[in-house]
Amino acid sequence: MDSPENKKRLEDIYNQLVHIANGNFSYQIQRTNKNDALEALTFLVNTTTEELRDAFLHQGFIKLHNSYEMVVQLFFELDEIGQVTRTNPRVETLLNYKEGTLNGRPFAQLLDKSSKKGWKKLLKASPKDRVWELTLRVSFLEQSGLQLPAHCHVIYFPEHWNHEGTFMVTCFELIKNDETDQGLLQKKLKKQLQAHGLLPRPEKTETHILHAMDMDNLRKAERYIMDNLDMPLPSIKELAHICNTNEYKFKKGFKELFGMTAFQYQKYERLRKAHILIEHSNKTILAIAKTVGFKKGNHFTREFKKMYGYTPSLLRKLSK
Repeated sequence: MDSPENKKRLEDIYNQLVHIANGNFSYQIQRTNKNDALEALTFLVNTTTEELRDAFLHQGFIKLHNSYEMVVQLFFELDEIGQVTRTNPRVETLLNYKEGTLNGRPFAQLLDKSSKKGWKKLLKASPKDRVWELTLRVSFLEQSGLQLPAHCHVIYFPEHWNHEGTFMVTCFELIKNDETDQGLLQKKLKKQLQAHGLLPRPEKTETHILHAMDMDNLRKAERYIMDNLDMPLPSIKELAHICNTNEYKFKKGFKELFGMTAFQYQKYERLRKAHILIEHSNKTILAIAKTVGFKKGNHFTREFKKMYGYTPSLLRKLSK
């Protein structure tokens, strides 16, 4: 435990917990091939961070004690060979670099080992005679060694007149923002969830107001769903019975509290748990699909891609 390597691993865990305490769920600790207590703790902290981040994504429209900005944009402008020419100030803040020190640095140096390898392959294979774009998932390395996973959209503009070819890379993440107006935050999160099919499109409905007792009762159904993700969802009548209410109040109340029906909520949580297991376990994708309640692998793959924009097999490949 006193070796320099283990001290560094403990320091990474400490830094991650500090970020969590400050309301920033963007970072992840780099995994190792070791099979010891520190690696188990690393897995637990990473999983907890994802649980917290995802919880705010699907419950962010409910009034929270603190406001969270759903997306923060990181912008990189790179030259023809992939060196940084410009960034927005947020990049230096999140990656913990001093102002102006990123210019001229190869973009690959900011990535973890796996992402760096993929980026170099992309640079080598990408065409330089036309505009092209793609979206990929990478992990940046913060100065202390923590990972910052992000979805990035890359656009390449070829040489034009006296200007060399240029890469534009934009990334999005979730961090705490105390200055965000609560009302605007709620609208933004609702629109994001609706765009991804996790919330129904707005429609004219009567207004409902949930009381504290109603929310406590409805959370019984939430706990039941979370504890039985591998099982078929009971009927609305049975779920209403669990919540000590009738079917009408359950359907209206659950949708008002969680922004989606009980069936939509179960699917969302199944896929979210599957995402974590694919990234952080060695189970086969088919075994994971069955663990979260999908009987057929092709159905699981289709729903997973619909929610995340990429397949389970691609996520497993990028997580290694």
